[in-house]
Amino acid sequence: MASGSSSAQDWHPTLPFDDLSGGWVEGVTADGVELILLRNGDEVYAYRDACPHEGFPLSQTGTIEAGVLLCNKHLWEFDVATGKHISRLERPECNLKRYPVRVVGGVVEVDVAGAG
Repeated sequence: MASGSSSAQDWHPTLPFDDLSGGWVEGVTADGVELILLRNGDEVYAYRDACPHEGFPLSQTGTIEAGVLLCNKHLWEFDVATGKHISRLERPECNLKRYPVRVVGGVVEVDVAGAG
């Protein structure tokens, strides 16, 4: 799992790693920021809980299949591992906002100050 060079106070616990299932979009809040957590094998990814198209919460409209996160509102697709928008035309401005993730003591922590 990715970890940045952020200080300890930037990391916020969300939920136990074992509570995440592959293929599910899990909505969480970390330090007041609405996020989604996605698990692919032993990797966890955190993104802002909003489709860049019209801001619909991916925790309510998103599904995962074969490494692709689909916003079912308007069928926009994103690569689970990178957050890159992969529907039709490449639109870098429409990539998901990604946050650094780490697992400490079996708990998924997110650095909400380290969004990229």
